[in-house]
Amino acid sequence: MPLRAIGAQSGDALLLLDAEGVVHFASAPAEALFGRSRDDLIGSTFGSPRVINEATNLEIIRPDGSVALVAMRIQLLTIDGTPAFLAILNDITERHRDEQLLIESQQFLRSTLDALSAHIAIIDDGGMIVAVNRAWQEFSRSAGHDPYRSGVGYNYLTVCDTVQGADAPIARAVAAGIRGLIAGTQARYYLEYPCAVGKHQLWFALRITRFGEGEHTRVVVAHEDISNRKQSEILGNERRQVLELVARSQKLDVVGQQILAMIRKHYPDLIYAALALPELPVQHIARPDLSGDALDRLDAWVHARAGDRMRHGQVEHCSPGDSCWAGMGDLVAAIGLRDCWVAPVRAHTGRVGGVLVIAHGEPSHIGMEDSQVIELVEQLLLIALEQQEHTRQLAYQAKHDALTGLPNRLLFEENLRRAIDGARHSDRMIAVLFIDLDRFKQINDTLGHTVGDTLLVQLARRFESCVRGSDTLARRGGDEFMLVLTDIVSPQQVAKVAHRLRELLQPPFHIAGHELFVSASIGASIFPTDGEDADSLQRRADAAMYRAKHTLSNSFQFFDPAINQTALERLRLENHLRRALERNELDLYYQPKVNLDGQIVAVEALLRWKHPDLGMIPPGRFVPMAEEIGLIIPIGAWCMERAFRQVRSWQRPGRPIAVALNVSIIQFSQPGFIESLRATLEESDLDPSLCILELTESMLIGDQSSVTQRLNDMRALGLMLAIDDFGTGYSSLGYLRRLPISILKIDRTFVSDVGTAHDDSGRAIINSIINLAHHLGMHVVAEGVETLTQRDFLRSVGCDLIQGYFYSEPLPPLLFEHLLRDARLPGPSWKEV
Repeated sequence: MPLRAIGAQSGDALLLLDAEGVVHFASAPAEALFGRSRDDLIGSTFGSPRVINEATNLEIIRPDGSVALVAMRIQLLTIDGTPAFLAILNDITERHRDEQLLIESQQFLRSTLDALSAHIAIIDDGGMIVAVNRAWQEFSRSAGHDPYRSGVGYNYLTVCDTVQGADAPIARAVAAGIRGLIAGTQARYYLEYPCAVGKHQLWFALRITRFGEGEHTRVVVAHEDISNRKQSEILGNERRQVLELVARSQKLDVVGQQILAMIRKHYPDLIYAALALPELPVQHIARPDLSGDALDRLDAWVHARAGDRMRHGQVEHCSPGDSCWAGMGDLVAAIGLRDCWVAPVRAHTGRVGGVLVIAHGEPSHIGMEDSQVIELVEQLLLIALEQQEHTRQLAYQAKHDALTGLPNRLLFEENLRRAIDGARHSDRMIAVLFIDLDRFKQINDTLGHTVGDTLLVQLARRFESCVRGSDTLARRGGDEFMLVLTDIVSPQQVAKVAHRLRELLQPPFHIAGHELFVSASIGASIFPTDGEDADSLQRRADAAMYRAKHTLSNSFQFFDPAINQTALERLRLENHLRRALERNELDLYYQPKVNLDGQIVAVEALLRWKHPDLGMIPPGRFVPMAEEIGLIIPIGAWCMERAFRQVRSWQRPGRPIAVALNVSIIQFSQPGFIESLRATLEESDLDPSLCILELTESMLIGDQSSVTQRLNDMRALGLMLAIDDFGTGYSSLGYLRRLPISILKIDRTFVSDVGTAHDDSGRAIINSIINLAHHLGMHVVAEGVETLTQRDFLRSVGCDLIQGYFYSEPLPPLLFEHLLRDARLPGPSWKEV
């Protein structure tokens, strides 16, 4: 066939070349391939043909600059006896580009797979491994797997089907998942499973996915290491278990055992681990083959190291041969111990509260997993220790007095009941003592609560010095203390303890520059004679104390059954007193104060209570009660208003008469007392200079600046100020000189001595007081004068005013008016005395 006809029928580009490579013929496709006309191609030199019947790839550059990749094959021809060469050319530019894109895509896929941390294998529809990534290969090598059984070309299903031992169930599940995806019965498969690699327990997440269809079906198997996440989950669960124990207030040793069990899970091959916690024996877990003697020696070593770590607070790393193993070398070698960590558990305050010890059979370093475990153990121990301390503090606070640290009423009653149970079984006696401080309220009100609190603390320390370990001293509240004495053989033993307690109060207390003298009234009840239960013993000790206080302060009394009736009467009396003012049962009686000429120049208003059923009730019974329950404020205001108005009605031209009233320390301490005085004076229209307020010496022992200021405020109203019962309290000469005091009242005990066996001392004291008062520019009143001898002596030593039954008992207003009319009133007025 002519060459031209062949070129017309063939789709290939054809060039006919001579031996020199000159083109003699070009087919139409050749024109398109080279971008040149046939005329332009014929005569051009293509190149000398060298390779016959072999494909060669070459690039050609077209006139427009574009490049084409051409596959060329040359065949030898003979035309008219002359050798010629036929070049057959195919444009493979697009095919080459597609092949390059495929290669690049495959390389990208490979790089992507190799970059993934998951262990990935691609399996065909028969289970054959067709590709794996680098992570798969590296894990197989590190895990010691047969590279042939885990590499490309091996059937992965066969591998899974033939696994033996503990991993067999997981392998069977994986194979079933792959078969399900290949068969199309499920779209995906996921499984989390553990895997032991050497001495480490790892966790993997298996994801199997399917792509492609028919004979092109492929399955991607990806194993992702999730050990860190699983570790966190496991630690989180273990943390919750321990915290549940802490939340249920389980004892510290129970929490410690749970923590040690957690350590064993994470370090199954450890030789020994221990916890040293405060006030507990060393707790440990250990390899089963360790003997009891070995464990005892290790526990003793931990106890010693714990004490050292609690002092120094640093993590200690002990290897065989280190000085920390002194005396333990034989044991360390025998049990194969190669590495040990001693870690203190430090509280938020910095205090070391416990020590953790972990010992291994191989040298170890603290890796991330170890750090997480140790950190969690330290956190849990810290929480448990702080919870225990918090619980201990709450328990202590619930049963102890916050001020003195003594047991409170709750703990006292617990110990009392326990002592009663013990006494029943031993046929022994126990005693309950109720201790109440005398006049403590005055100290608190005048010197302030800080001084009062300090006094209670110091007093508690003194009392503790004479209490046995088997006894219980408690603060009941306020100024009340209670004491349980166990194993009592006789009431005399109780009396001796009470006497010792009172002796402890005799030395003065020095607080904030004040010298304070304190006494106490003590009552006692004895089991079983005075009661057989805690409540009755306490009530009867309380009743005995009240009897002691009201009989004579600073005394001691045993329980008497009659006191129960007295206590009930006191309660009823208190209820009556609360209604006495509104029922007009209170009244004022008046007792004259007489000058040396026998003239009445002043009167003292004295409170009286006449109950419709109980009759006249002595002030000594109800006035202290009124102070105790706070009624003294309204009663005191009523007394002033009544007395000022009454005495104002008795004033006559040229015959002024003054009125004196006692002021309670409760009134004196009230913030609005001065304003109340001013208002009462204005309402009564009584000359303030005729008003005398009598204060006790105990009211002057408070803060000197505030007491002086209050007295000056009272004096500024024009009132006269007197010190009642002078000579029995706390006043000093220097203090008196600075106070605006006008009158001293000699206490009746000194007056009563005159004319008795104590006559000399009584006369000397009275004479000294009168000389002192006159030296300071003050007047003197003697109260309690009952005999002519007393009256004559007082007149002889210059006592300004005399008050007592010698002249008149206190009288109701109507009778006192008769006394005023009958008395020799003309003479010097009160202001001139």
